[in-house]
Amino acid sequence: MPDRSPLRRIFAPLIVALIVLSVLFAAITWMPLRSARAEWRAGRVAESIAQAESWSRTQMWPNQYQQILAIAFLTSGRFDAAKSHLEVLRGRELWLSLVPKSEVANRLFARGEYAHFLDYDEAVRERGETADAVLYRAAALTATDRVAEAVNALRAVDRGAVDSRKVSALEAALAQRRTGQSPYVLDRDGKTIATYGVALPHDITPVDRDYAALIDGDGKLTIASQKEHFGGNDTIETTLDSAVQHAAMVALQKHRGSLVAIDPRTNEILAIVSNDRKNLALEEQYEPGSIIKVLTALNAVNTNLDLKSMFPYHCSGDLMIDGRHFGDWVPQGHGTLPDLNEALAQSCNVFFADIGLRLGVDRLRRFMTSAGFDGQTDLGLFKVPLGRTTGEIFNKFETAYYAIGLEHETITTLHIAMIASMIANRGLLTTPRLLRGRRSVLGEIVVGPTPQAQARIASREASERVVQAMVAVVTHPKGTGRRADIDSVSLALKTGTAGKRENGYNAQIMAFAPVESPKIAFGIIAENSGPAEYAGAKIARDFLDGVRDRLR
Repeated sequence: MPDRSPLRRIFAPLIVALIVLSVLFAAITWMPLRSARAEWRAGRVAESIAQAESWSRTQMWPNQYQQILAIAFLTSGRFDAAKSHLEVLRGRELWLSLVPKSEVANRLFARGEYAHFLDYDEAVRERGETADAVLYRAAALTATDRVAEAVNALRAVDRGAVDSRKVSALEAALAQRRTGQSPYVLDRDGKTIATYGVALPHDITPVDRDYAALIDGDGKLTIASQKEHFGGNDTIETTLDSAVQHAAMVALQKHRGSLVAIDPRTNEILAIVSNDRKNLALEEQYEPGSIIKVLTALNAVNTNLDLKSMFPYHCSGDLMIDGRHFGDWVPQGHGTLPDLNEALAQSCNVFFADIGLRLGVDRLRRFMTSAGFDGQTDLGLFKVPLGRTTGEIFNKFETAYYAIGLEHETITTLHIAMIASMIANRGLLTTPRLLRGRRSVLGEIVVGPTPQAQARIASREASERVVQAMVAVVTHPKGTGRRADIDSVSLALKTGTAGKRENGYNAQIMAFAPVESPKIAFGIIAENSGPAEYAGAKIARDFLDGVRDRLR
């Protein structure tokens, strides 16, 4: 028998080299796929598509290129573009998957695109399907109301290989669909405050009537108005506190108006109350009046305007500006004001108009802009316009009005609460948060909270000076906020009265408590309720009394 060992010695290294070269070639040709996948995972979908389309022409790993293109188009909402790639994959077995189905599901579930995940799932058949893939299929079938199929898919899940919490969440979602209503909006403690109707027309119904205006009120800034955007399969978790919400509703009682409360420690919104069909707290703009004096004072102190030389300040009820009489709300004037505390406590129009003239319209406008005017804030559920600058401020007389919140500004109740929280945080303005997250039918967070932006608009020292003046509004015998004083709770507050005299004026409050360690900041607007030192102060007092336990 011939000795084959020399042949083995010749061919064995060649075979090994061939294997090594093949593996090396496969690894090299896989690299563009990895790069396209990395771009997709980083959210750079256009770059991912461009790379995949370019390298797919090499005909290496054709199925995987079709897979990444289908995924990229689907998760960017270009569903028509994805169809051709899904058709190429249909009927083929993908023995090496570039992206796990669970990862594709997470991206599509975050967009509420459960049906499009089912399209992908049907077209892309992976060798050795994972238990997670079956679970996500069951979830998507549940979300698209294919309940019988979802039950069968869930039975096929290897429960020992998946997260038991996801299975429990899916079982609960299936049970809820059988009732015709599923929990849709939750407060911070997990209490359901609105449900979603499984059957058409998919009504969103407030469970707690304190939230009616926010959930399904008239207007564009309600949760029901966003139904098409969010769909009905995710659970919306909010920062709202039902006890604070109820206390606000009780405090407003028969006044048509709104109240927004924020926790200054986190800038999470605790309450958005409007006792009207319209969501007044977010959608209605009002002339702010004297609450703007807080910003004018902060602007002056922060820019080192020489306030000390202005005191003692004598207010006769009239200020001559370019030969015109600018009158105070107290016709006879406030007399001699010894310091800033008393000027703010008595809300002297003449004094703060004088400050505005010394600052000048440009500095006033820059500071107002830094405080949010002519901007908007993203609450995660919708973007909300803040206060606005209105009309032309073309001379010193108009500048004086601008400095005291009349004629040239409008504001929302949400914006008042934001400014109150900024003062409570000693000059640090933070985007408020309403959305804690959205969970899929599997209980997974598919959308997290909106990032909060911060901007220091005034120094801590300047802010502290203004805080003490706001305290005097409550504690001074002539303070316009003295009727809001509440036992054992230190309070910083500013009243504002504006609007039309013939309608009875709007009462407005900006406040926070406790002063030393703020736990709640809030804004109130009560329409046609008269001077804020009466109705407004009472609403503030009643509200604080209702949340007293939370201020300890």
